[in-house]
Order: sequence, then structure tokens, then C-alpha cells
Amino acid sequence: MGHAILTPNIVLRAYRGSEDHPAMNAVANAVRAFNGDPDLSTIADFDNYYAHFDHADLPRDCAIVEIDGRPVAYARTSWEEMSRGGRRVESVTFVHPAAHGSGVEERLVDHALRRAETLIAAIGRDHRTEIMVFVSGRDAALIDLVETLGLVRARRDAQLVRSTLDDIPDLPLPAPFEVRPITQGDGAMHRRVFDADARAFADAYGQAAPSEQQFEAFIGSPSFSPALWRVAFDGDAIAGQILNYLGDAERDGTVIGWTESITVQAEYRRRGLARALLAESLRAVRDAGATSAALGVDTQNPNQALTLYESLGFRIVSESFEYRLGPFPPGATPRLPRVSIP
Repeated sequence: MGHAILTPNIVLRAYRGSEDHPAMNAVANAVRAFNGDPDLSTIADFDNYYAHFDHADLPRDCAIVEIDGRPVAYARTSWEEMSRGGRRVESVTFVHPAAHGSGVEERLVDHALRRAETLIAAIGRDHRTEIMVFVSGRDAALIDLVETLGLVRARRDAQLVRSTLDDIPDLPLPAPFEVRPITQGDGAMHRRVFDADARAFADAYGQAAPSEQQFEAFIGSPSFSPALWRVAFDGDAIAGQILNYLGDAERDGTVIGWTESITVQAEYRRRGLARALLAESLRAVRDAGATSAALGVDTQNPNQALTLYESLGFRIVSESFEYRLGPFPPGATPRLPRVSIP
């Protein structure tokens, strides 16, 4: 994909690799801050994430919009094998709040849908497919656009924060479980933890099938912190886990402790294990220097995860939405909505 001059000052161009990561990171963090989302990324996060895509031709599937030569937005389209069968084309779009409603959204969504159309023709011959577009909760122009195009809101995701790490409840681990430390050098255990996470989420909505690329991204992440993990065992079996890590210190000295990847294997649910592990995780990140805690959740999780987190003091601070087209049967060649470019 070469340069395509769309107006005298707006240009849609191809992703150029890691040289674009600083600008993309700045746009993504501006969107998150506007949305109230505390989960800010770093350039190192971008480097790791973009180095480990399973199914994306990034120079064609990732597009950046510049206004007067300055990157203000980007969109990326890729596809995943789903753990419950079928394949899903996913598009994420980040538009700097200063560029909302300028016509940037139309250009990126048009690009994403054209790439999705091409991908479905390639990957959907023998598979059911669907398209998912992810939208931050406060980008009203983008929400209006995708709804006008006929995409249906399928899911609401949220970020939650526990603003203080005082008054953490004392919730003993139920029998027969025990938490064992995981070291930075224990590669075999890192693999077991990754596989346990995939197994616990295998039947979850929107879960991609695990891959070696995902594992490499997992262990290569700047936030990879096994010493902070809380992994519960029943004998030698992993029963549940929370893969905690610390965010970067803010200018005012505050630090978020992220209590993420909260999983309990199906055979161990309804015993209070997740609640006890989360209380233990709050203490772990507090003792490591965190001043607050945060996590993300699918608000429609059938295991009532949102209710659990709110009962332990977490409160919603931001939301995002997943919009769907499809599913399309194997062999379908859908003609997707066309976007009118202003």
C-alpha cells in the first residue's frame, strides 16, 4: 500500500515498522487517557506486540493517518483462529481525540473493512468467519459511524480501578490449594502457566486459540513479572492464577498494580479461589510498591467476574465496545458496507 492523498492535508499511508511505534504509542495513550483508561502502553510494548503477530501482513493491514505530516490515528486488521472454532477478523482503531470528527474515522474504517473483505475471501473457504471492530467508549464519531454501517454491538469491556490498597480483606486460600512462588528463570513453569490460562479461557467468548507466537509475546513482554504472580496448585495441578505486574511510576509517584489474567480452571470454580487469589494479589502489588490496582473485564462474563471485582473494591473507570459483522458461513464472499469519505 503506497501513499494515497485523500485531501490536501490528510494522508492514509502504510505502516513502516518499528519507526512508527513512538507515534502510534502516543496516539494510543492519548485515546486511553481521553477514555479514562489507565492502561497506558510503552514503545517497548509496541515493539514486542508487533513482533509477534500470527496472521497479519502489517504493511497492508496496518494503516496510519497523518494530518499535515503528523500521525493522528491508526488502524490494524488481523485474523485469529478461535478456540471454539471458526476464524475472526479483528480491527482496532485509535483516533487522537484532537482529530475526532475530522474524517479520519471514515478513512480508517473504510481501510479496515476493505482489508477484512480480502481476508475473509482468503481464510473463510472452509471456516465460519466474523468481523469484529473494537471502539473506545468515548469516540462518539467512530461509534456513530460503525453503527450507521450496520455493525452490531456485541460486547462491552471495561477497565476497573481500586483506588487504594488499604483495607484489603483477609481471605485465606481455601483447602486444598496452596500458592507457590514462580521464578523468572523457570521457563517450564512459564509454559505451564501460559497453557493453563489458555485452557481456562478455552470456552470463553472471543478467545483466540493459543499459538507459539502468543507464547513468545507473553514471555517477551516488558510486564512479564513471575515473581508477582499468584498461582494456586492442587498437588501438581494448576488450579487458578493471577499474573500480576506493576505499571510504570507516574510523575506524582503513583504506581498501578495490574491484577490481570485472572483464571480458575473449570473443575475448581465456585470454591472462593478467585476471590482469595485476588486479595492475595492486592497485597502482592501493594508490597511491591503499587498505590492502586487495576484490571480489565468482559462485563458480560458468565462467571460474574464484574460482580466479584466490584465486591473487592474495584470500580469501572472506562469502557470500550466490540462491534460485529457476521458470522458468515464457510465459502461466503460478503460485500461489506462502503464508507463515504468526506
